[in-house]
Amino acid sequence: MIAGLIKYHLLVLLREPLNLFFGFGLPFLQLFVMSGSLRGEGSGEMMNGALPVFVIIAAMVLCFTDSALSHAYARQIKFLRRLRMTPIKPIHYIFTGIISRIGVLILFAASFIAVTAVFFDMSVEGRNWALFIAVLLLSFIMFYLIGMFFANLLKGAKNSQGIIYVVFFGLLLLGGIMLPVEAMPDVLQTISNALPPTYAINVLGFAWNGTNLFYSYYFIAMVVTTVVFGLLSLKFFKFE
Repeated sequence: MIAGLIKYHLLVLLREPLNLFFGFGLPFLQLFVMSGSLRGEGSGEMMNGALPVFVIIAAMVLCFTDSALSHAYARQIKFLRRLRMTPIKPIHYIFTGIISRIGVLILFAASFIAVTAVFFDMSVEGRNWALFIAVLLLSFIMFYLIGMFFANLLKGAKNSQGIIYVVFFGLLLLGGIMLPVEAMPDVLQTISNALPPTYAINVLGFAWNGTNLFYSYYFIAMVVTTVVFGLLSLKFFKFE
């Protein structure tokens, strides 16, 4: 049963290659656009700060434009109705959805780190790789659960697709990804500091640069957000 669900999630992922291209191509495209200003002395240090942002973009795209939107679409066409006649529970569906995409995210992160290390002289020595991967997985799980919650929040599956786009681009805009938090007005900075992308970017940066994860409230906020949306995604899960 679990193996079958993992296969299903992988097939969904492969059937939407544009999502993969957008999710994993966008960070590389941004890196290419920024390459002129990043090359030269100090480029490695600049990439140390920028790396978490690029990786979180890929994780968010994988969770929202792939997983969440695909789930809402499967609800809309009544495909998931068949699963209600099986022993499959929401927790099985969510768990296998996460497992099926972890390898894809790790592959992207490894590729991106390799490119930045080679072309931008970013040092990869002395990193706590186990901690970095653990935080990356926690970030991915958090965004996956957020996306799954909004994919099931509304009764109408088509309306769920709309709210997923609003949440996704809202988080990109206000979460310190498309616009640096420091450049925002005070009110927007307060909002940004309360949003999951800010937690993930900062905690992943702490793990990458060897800073204490408990340096600020971000790690605790990240864990709490993951637990809360995990419970909510199970409560509101819909097969149709």
